[in-house]
Amino acid sequence: MGDHFGRVAAVYDSLRTTDEAPVRAIGRFLPDRPVTGLDVGCGTGRYSRLLREVLPDGSVLAASDVSEAMLAQLKAGTRGQTLGVVPLLAAAEELPLRAASLDLVTAFNCVHHFDLGRFLAAAARVLRPGGQLFIYTRTPQQNARTIWGRYFPGFTEHEQRLHSQAALRDAVRRTGGLTVTATQTFRHPRSSTAERLRAQAEGRHYSTFCLYTPQELGASIAAFLARLPGPEICWVDEHLLLVAGASRPGQAEPDGPASPASRAINDHAPQIRAGRASKAPQRRPGGRAQITPLCAQSIAGQDRQQSAQIESSLLSSSSSGCPGFLRRRPGRRFGRRERGRGS
Repeated sequence: MGDHFGRVAAVYDSLRTTDEAPVRAIGRFLPDRPVTGLDVGCGTGRYSRLLREVLPDGSVLAASDVSEAMLAQLKAGTRGQTLGVVPLLAAAEELPLRAASLDLVTAFNCVHHFDLGRFLAAAARVLRPGGQLFIYTRTPQQNARTIWGRYFPGFTEHEQRLHSQAALRDAVRRTGGLTVTATQTFRHPRSSTAERLRAQAEGRHYSTFCLYTPQELGASIAAFLARLPGPEICWVDEHLLLVAGASRPGQAEPDGPASPASRAINDHAPQIRAGRASKAPQRRPGGRAQITPLCAQSIAGQDRQQSAQIESSLLSSSSSGCPGFLRRRPGRRFGRRERGRGS
């Protein structure tokens, strides 16, 4: 799967749709002060850039992925400047950050690439008490109702990595230090042409298509095009936003419609759904971030050197706006397969 993301990195943004509504929803949870955050599985940074715009002024945002090609596109897309987003080469399950150092962790359309339990444990470790984890994903049921699930042969059968809402809730419940505080379903009207859909399938814009053999994919594309109701198609995509809070000592947030997080989402749901896709999210006011030094708690040798590099990059991003580009040290292995971005 890692080879797939290396191959599509240069055209990834042109093949995928980026949803602004969940980013605006996340912005409404943020305090009126600078925050420090991490966008895990950022890919080319398409959601990281939107997220940075809704963070209060003075905030610091890192964006991590295991694909060097994807992170290179994050920089290339902004002419070498990451506009307040610090690229970080790291696996979602092995975040090289100090415990209790972050106010928020986000994962947009990528959690199905992770070892879910290990990722949640890593997120719980790096979040401060009162910090928040935001997971934006698609459930198997939602996937079956997409244009691909309805018309593309074998799409739902091949895609077995997605998690149901119940499975996500259960995984969070079993993770120490995290409590589900809210969930919200987003419905996005889509329209496209048969030719663009063909290009997306041929370009494997979903990693699901990599689960087909070349011969099977070619035959499935032909059958898909024959099944479509016309040359122009409209449908509605659905996604789930799950919010989990990092527990304060001796306190757990309620998981229900009366919780503060649920009220925040419900109060603004009409505005979120009605937001225009062409309107950029507005950055919120604030001062300079108070940055906790990042990276692993007990560090020595090369680990200490990597820790200093990450910390230096985050500090420089808040002061000069020119973060350094972080690279994995030689010989470091993050796992058998790359995990890091949307399906």
